[in-house]
Amino acid sequence: MTRVQTNYRKGGFTLLEVLLALGVFALAAVGLIVAIDTALKAALAVRERSMARRELESRLAYCLADPPGAEKRVITAEQNHGVRVEETLVPWPLKNGEGKDVPGIKKLTILTGSGDSLEKAVILLYRP
Repeated sequence: MTRVQTNYRKGGFTLLEVLLALGVFALAAVGLIVAIDTALKAALAVRERSMARRELESRLAYCLADPPGAEKRVITAEQNHGVRVEETLVPWPLKNGEGKDVPGIKKLTILTGSGDSLEKAVILLYRP
């Protein structure tokens, strides 16, 4: 009997090498998808917080000129480009250096929210 030597490898890849390369590629693709998803979520959170902060500053300036009345003023997100606003103005007890009450001091509280972001500002106003 004579043995015939054959060379099965003629410049191609084995099935194991191809499967291993596909596995490495799949892991890299999944890692990239997770990284992109995390970056998009972070960018959305920053955008929502920025919108809420911008609206808070705008409403603070508006309330200095036209403060809310005795009732809470609420602006829904649908009415305000996706940012919910709550404004309250309540009397605030304040005493001067002699221990006497200072009339006309009120506490203005403004809450703004967009998505999961919530911003709050509190300021004292003098309204005689």
